[in-house]
Amino acid sequence: MSEHVPIPDRPRISVVTNDDGTGSVTVDGSMRTVKARDAAGAREAVLALVVEVAQQHGRPVRVAASGSDGVSALLVAPDGSVEEGVEADDLGVTAPPPAAPPVTTPPVTTPPATAAPATTTSIPVMPTTAVPTAAPTAAPTAAVPSEPATAPPAPAAASDESSFTRRDARLLTARDFAESAQTPTRILATEGVRGGFNKIGFRLAPGKKEQAKRDRRETIQRAFTGRKTIAVIGEKGGVGKTTTTYLLGATLGRVRGGSVLAWDNNEYKGTLGIRSMPAPSHDRTAIDLLRHVHDGPGQLSSADLIDFVRGQRDNKFDVLASQNLDGDSDVIDEEAFGLLHDTLSASYRVIIVDTGNNSKAGTWQSAVAAADVLVLTTIVKEDSARTLASMADTLVAHGHEAKLRNAVTVMSHPSPTSHPDLEQRLTRHMGELTRQVVAVPFDVSLDRGDVIDYDALTDASREAWMEVTAAVAAGLR
Repeated sequence: MSEHVPIPDRPRISVVTNDDGTGSVTVDGSMRTVKARDAAGAREAVLALVVEVAQQHGRPVRVAASGSDGVSALLVAPDGSVEEGVEADDLGVTAPPPAAPPVTTPPVTTPPATAAPATTTSIPVMPTTAVPTAAPTAAPTAAVPSEPATAPPAPAAASDESSFTRRDARLLTARDFAESAQTPTRILATEGVRGGFNKIGFRLAPGKKEQAKRDRRETIQRAFTGRKTIAVIGEKGGVGKTTTTYLLGATLGRVRGGSVLAWDNNEYKGTLGIRSMPAPSHDRTAIDLLRHVHDGPGQLSSADLIDFVRGQRDNKFDVLASQNLDGDSDVIDEEAFGLLHDTLSASYRVIIVDTGNNSKAGTWQSAVAAADVLVLTTIVKEDSARTLASMADTLVAHGHEAKLRNAVTVMSHPSPTSHPDLEQRLTRHMGELTRQVVAVPFDVSLDRGDVIDYDALTDASREAWMEVTAAVAAGLR
């Protein structure tokens, strides 16, 4: 398919394929529907109709292919080959494309050899200007008498002393061999309309939506140095701190892997133990671990910690709960936090700290001081939003402005009811203070407050928590 000949914007062609095997082709406003067994059959049917149009025009045509992931831009040639075209917005889906520059090459009167003869079809064909497929043959140039060519002198034979040998050359190295490898083949689309076309033999790159999902996974999986601490903070109950802590751990565990711990550092009685899967062999908590550290012989190993943390199975991370609801132990103070943090950091690469609601508590302040990234949580309600804004002021007053600017704000919807004005105000305010604001949709599977089941989340919810996790990972240096 030529990349040098401009493709006119007429006819305007759009195709739609659905998962149930139905589809349609619209050419300059006239629609024709198709029906097949499945989505793949629908794609083949609409493609065949578009190829007919391309054959009638004797050139490639622009196509806007619509599906659940948006609109993809394609160029379909008379021989049935498909390439990626310009962005969908330039195909007339939202605005007409710029006019093609004028063709200065003299027109060819002979029709293109590859064009199929026009046939009668129910798809209308708009008259178009003939597009040259080959440059006209240049007229022969008259012979001009000239002097006989003289052969250049032969180079002098090299002497034995100056002859080129392997000893004189730079020897190839292992780096040369590694760099001689072929460039990896680009990753093709697997989702949506583009992924569907690829299943029947095309090679289309991912669309914007799919590429964004891949970029988030790559950000979560990227390497960072040392051991990292993420503190999830708020000054009000019910703003999603525990949910955020758990789903950060689950997403990191499933996408990144490695040693990840979610630690309920509530100064009194937290709820992370309630929202997580229980340990089959024990119900020990952070208070029990603190006692063991005080009374133990020395540094605990990862094997020792198994008796205090709770594995989360397919989520591939561990939970350290705060004291049980029937416990009456003293609260964990600043010194206790430091001792536990040092102990846990020896065994875990990433620690996610779920805090309490009291920003004046020593353990809350210690978590903020130890954090590499802060995660500020709120729900889309006026009282929670004002409390969040006040907490941001508190962080600045205590000298944490730099951490606030590197922080991520998680804005959760507590019900299906939306408050767009409040959400806009909150996004604008926290967007000025923190590095990124991520909105999380309401998910009925989280509404009960029971053990969090990652597999029960909606697709939209899982993708939102992927975005949250990628935003947090981007701040880990």
